[in-house]
Amino acid sequence: LNKNKIIAPEFIDESDNTTNSYGLWVKGGEVTINGEGEISAQDAEYSMAIWANGGTVIINNGTFTNGGDTCDLIYASNGGKVYIYGGEFIPKGPSSGEVPGTKNPYPALNIKDRDRDKCEIKVYGGRFYKFNPADNLSEGESTNFVAEGYKSTQDGDWGVVSKIN
Repeated sequence: LNKNKIIAPEFIDESDNTTNSYGLWVKGGEVTINGEGEISAQDAEYSMAIWANGGTVIINNGTFTNGGDTCDLIYASNGGKVYIYGGEFIPKGPSSGEVPGTKNPYPALNIKDRDRDKCEIKVYGGRFYKFNPADNLSEGESTNFVAEGYKSTQDGDWGVVSKIN
């Protein structure tokens, strides 16, 4: 990232007339994110900082944000894989739990429902604002995205993932 900020454009999906914003959309192949910087999706109906749509994303550092009514900050579908080793993950917008009664109040990490057996999200490190990757509701109660040998601890509003000593 080299201290840069990537801001996703907003666009209209003509197939369903929704507004969308994807910071990084990986459709096949592999992308590794290193260094300080930010990837941010704009306020849209579907707003994702990272979408692993059949590809693999390795996150070693950076800050990731989004906003909108239906937000999955980091999302995997169609066999996509996401491996998180560090970084800060800050979901924004109504579905971050700030507004009661929203569709998905825990949107930091999510796998498309129909692809749960084909996709993978594993967390080895990082800080997650108002989200516990070891016990969340995005895939059902007690869903654990934390890799074996690692743990998630609460530090104020942050879920922090680290190696078990």
